[in-house]
Amino acid sequence: MRGHFERRTCEYDPNLYAPERYRRTCAYDSFVPDPLIDLSIQLPGETAGVVSDAEAAIAELNRSTQPALAPLARLLLRTESIASSKVEGLQVDARSLARAEAKADIGVHPAGTAMEVLANIDAMQLAVEEATAAQDVQLDQIVATHRALMVGSPNEGIAGVIRSTQNWIGGNDYNPCGADFVPPPPELVHALMEDRLYAISRGERPLIRAVRRVSH
Repeated sequence: MRGHFERRTCEYDPNLYAPERYRRTCAYDSFVPDPLIDLSIQLPGETAGVVSDAEAAIAELNRSTQPALAPLARLLLRTESIASSKVEGLQVDARSLARAEAKADIGVHPAGTAMEVLANIDAMQLAVEEATAAQDVQLDQIVATHRALMVGSPNEGIAGVIRSTQNWIGGNDYNPCGADFVPPPPELVHALMEDRLYAISRGERPLIRAVRRVSH
């Protein structure tokens, strides 16, 4: 992803419940991605032709096989949810997830990791339905997807809330200094979200938008 790092300072906090070394003033670099609003992608004629053929093939597949593909879509969605949940340290096998889903269908509330992965499936399904039905993707749709994702999780209190504090990956638990990665500062998150939503909703072909998101 293209962007730049901004040097930020974590000020000394005498009230922080942490070892002395983590209460000292320190500096860190926060990554800020470049805006996508003005980004233009020009495809060579041959590539544009391949994209057009691929879109036509996808449209024909959807037209000729619905609703026969619905069970396969659900299976692929479940598989993707299990895989993506592993990134967050949520480990559950397909059989355990199927049992949890069966319990949920009869009104029994699944517990633990399976519940969080089921929420992941529901969130992804909601995202697919919202993206399909809407002309433009809006911030409230992203927030609703996040709310569905966080149902039953230990951090359910932040479901559907755009973050207002700095977060980070790696390092220590008290400040972002020395972290492996520090995302954008909280005051920039809303504008960056709007920029991404504009890029998703702009009038390019869907496959070109997908390439944009993957390559940047």
